[in-house]
Amino acid sequence: MKRDRVIRFRVSPEEKTAIEEKASARSQTLADFLRQRALNYRLRKNQDEKERVRQLARIGNNLNQIARWANTYKDRAEAMTILGALVSLERVVKNQEVKLTNEEGDNPCT
Repeated sequence: MKRDRVIRFRVSPEEKTAIEEKASARSQTLADFLRQRALNYRLRKNQDEKERVRQLARIGNNLNQIARWANTYKDRAEAMTILGALVSLERVVKNQEVKLTNEEGDNPCT
């Protein structure tokens, strides 16, 4: 989405400082913080969370490719090995989600 429109509004010096501090505390740009608050949608919290989402997307892409291969060649013995590896990987990912939930105190980013 192209963002080429500008919204300007006036605040007191104290309000500006408070808004900037809140954005900084969340490791967000001022624009992202205000957009999140005004439009009531969730932005990624920080670079770590954004990176986790990217990694999960890559893992999902790889899993889809492996599943496609396994479905194409499901009559071969190697497919069973691949499917076993997929089940193991699924367990690891679920354990990571539980670990992240416990560390952060809220649901992991999905």
